[in-house]
Amino acid sequence: MGLDASVMCTCYQTGKTTPCPYPDDFYIDEDGFPAIRMGEFEATAKSDEFDAWLASCCPHAFMDYATIYIENWNEYRAFVDALGQVGWEHFPTLKAQLPEENHGLTPADRAAKALDELAYFKSQNGISKHFLVNSETNEVVQSTSQQEDGFFNWDGRTGLRLGYDEQGFFIKDAWDLNRELFRAAHVGQKQLASEELDRPDQYEFTDLDTGKQFLSSSPVRVFKRAEFGATQEYPSRMHVEARVVDTDYFATIIDPLIQIFTVAVETGNPVRWS
Repeated sequence: MGLDASVMCTCYQTGKTTPCPYPDDFYIDEDGFPAIRMGEFEATAKSDEFDAWLASCCPHAFMDYATIYIENWNEYRAFVDALGQVGWEHFPTLKAQLPEENHGLTPADRAAKALDELAYFKSQNGISKHFLVNSETNEVVQSTSQQEDGFFNWDGRTGLRLGYDEQGFFIKDAWDLNRELFRAAHVGQKQLASEELDRPDQYEFTDLDTGKQFLSSSPVRVFKRAEFGATQEYPSRMHVEARVVDTDYFATIIDPLIQIFTVAVETGNPVRWS
């Protein structure tokens, strides 16, 4: 689950759509989407007819001029952390307009100012971040944010939450006020395959400095693209490391934000977060 953004086209405003079946009831709802008013006892046929019209009334299906996936919430919040690290005084518009949930609107005039602030962020030299790193390959295993409190995995069956902070990797019990069950600055992971089909594999975590161990049903895993789909890897040795990354590290978030803010400025319509 992540954050999406869209901007409505101007076809209805400029009279370029086919005639709306219910022009007197047409309006833009509080989330910025085309809708029609319906009485309490009106049949759903009215809504169905409107939706069918909306899907093909102009060259932009459902009047969506642009729809863009921004990023998953973990990476998005890490970007918000980076803005704060540079200093929120440089990003007053982004601080006010970037959403915390899957809804909200950013007016076109605010989008113009947001573009200037994104350009300023891109001009910075680097951002300091802590990563969970594969000790054998030096590859980043996980990146998280302050808003996530370091958590990156949660098992709804057992309540175990996996995460890391500046002091190392940890496992906490979400059902017991996040009581810490295991912590290690240098951690080993071993997959213990189950011999029973109806029983999931277990994962043995070891504090490589003390030898303390903890058995978990949730692993630390890395998904990697393959020729057909993706593969999963389970790092056997990990540690937390501070690294300075170039602002291009956040390009997968910055680029779609620039695209959607630019469309908002061009159309004069707000960005809709969803």
